[in-house]
Amino acid sequence: MSSNWVLLSSYKREYQSALLAAVLEERGIQYKMVDKVDSAFTFMGEIEVYVRRSEFVTARRLKEKLENNE
Repeated sequence: MSSNWVLLSSYKREYQSALLAAVLEERGIQYKMVDKVDSAFTFMGEIEVYVRRSEFVTARRLKEKLENNE
């Protein structure tokens, strides 16, 4: 992944990354999800959510707000 993308968060549960993706999409923030969950051992690995470096601060605030409301 290029240096323009930074890791915002990683999750063990798919629904958590999907919620974050929905919030980011709603606000027009570009993101990429990288699924690093092992296909044979699904309890291993995480789903990583990346955002553009220029949108990181806004995305982090949205993530924190989402996590505080869960």
